[in-house]
Amino acid sequence: MRTLFMEVLKTMMYLKGFEEEASYMLSRGLGIKADLTVEFRGKWEAVYGESISKGTYRSLRQLAKDVVASILRNRSISIGPRELSYWGNSVVNSMIDAANIYPDVRSALDALMDRGVQLYILTNLDNDIAKKILLKHGLLRYFKGVISPDLTGVGKPSVKIFQVALAKAGAGSESSLIVSGLPEDAVGSKLSRVRMVFINRDGAVPIPQPDYVVNDLGELVELTGSIWGP
Repeated sequence: MRTLFMEVLKTMMYLKGFEEEASYMLSRGLGIKADLTVEFRGKWEAVYGESISKGTYRSLRQLAKDVVASILRNRSISIGPRELSYWGNSVVNSMIDAANIYPDVRSALDALMDRGVQLYILTNLDNDIAKKILLKHGLLRYFKGVISPDLTGVGKPSVKIFQVALAKAGAGSESSLIVSGLPEDAVGSKLSRVRMVFINRDGAVPIPQPDYVVNDLGELVELTGSIWGP
């Protein structure tokens, strides 16, 4: 069975104003009289990058809490676990609100389904967060399931999450493709030996080199036709 495992972010969705909205919310809610946007963006990228490189990524909600806790530590502000969870969840909700769909997504998903390709979400977003984003844009109906760290206990690029994805879909690596605009999936592709199509939304191809590179999902449809036939 021909199977695509698709990421959500930088693949089907982009975030517009996420850092600005989350930073404004935190500064107002926590009484911090400063624009936190640059600090928030830097900490988010640093904490996520470190957890990915060390193989310790588990949850977007935990990432959000870690970033909020770091911002508070820099100001010697102390809050309890419940309040920290509240602000972490608020950051996550800001991400859901900021998720916008690329214009090529719906037509590409329709074309892939018409060709009998089975579609799964394979993401580092928490399961419910991924579903909320997809439901917001009417896309959840295209996918047979969501594979996330909630299911596997680890995030990408750990080989385990890719192995679980293949098992859940009943798919073989030779008849499957990873579809993602996230650089860490290039690492996971090599570890799991599942070929990857990198969606080059930002004009930067990751290292290691993916098996295929396209600029959008329209090109993905054409590529799958050349790989698997109509």
